[in-house]
Amino acid sequence: MDWIALLKSTLMLFAIMNPVGSIPIFLQLTQTTSPQERVRTFRTAVFVSAIILFIFLLAGDRILTQFFQISIFDLMAAGGLLLLIIAIDHLVFGALVRSVLKGDQQNAHHIGAVPIACPILAGPGAMMTVLVTFSEHGFFVAAVSVAIVLVITWLIFHFIDVIYRLLGETVCTVLSKILCLFLAAIGIHLLMQGLSHYFK
Repeated sequence: MDWIALLKSTLMLFAIMNPVGSIPIFLQLTQTTSPQERVRTFRTAVFVSAIILFIFLLAGDRILTQFFQISIFDLMAAGGLLLLIIAIDHLVFGALVRSVLKGDQQNAHHIGAVPIACPILAGPGAMMTVLVTFSEHGFFVAAVSVAIVLVITWLIFHFIDVIYRLLGETVCTVLSKILCLFLAAIGIHLLMQGLSHYFK
């Protein structure tokens, strides 16, 4: 196995899913629920995220090429632009986060599936990253990187109150901004990589 590729893919996916920086959002979405309901919410979030990412990993390329007739380079360019927009929004405006927090709160499974699993964790950026990793490094590296990030996310959810007390809102916010800066750089890299295919 290419360990460098695995490390790179795992860090990129972790930066995009950003579970540490989103801790305040997760706590705010579940602030009116009981501890048992919160556990169910986070379990649902990880489970639904795993389903979304692995389905996209297994069938995403076929869906793109056969149904939409677009190539991986088109996806790199579009996905890179999307990641750049998401990163800029998180860094400057925060409109996406505010729209999530304004959503109607429902039961634990609904909150876990939407919005925590999708679009916060397994959103378009994560889906695109999984496909790009699969195209560049193969199924095994992509699958293992998804599994590692989901395990880390589950651990963060499991100890979310402890982590939040230790780090505090300020540190979580700073970490989120730093990850968004890396996310913007990844977005530009993917955008240029996709566009370079058409200017050879």
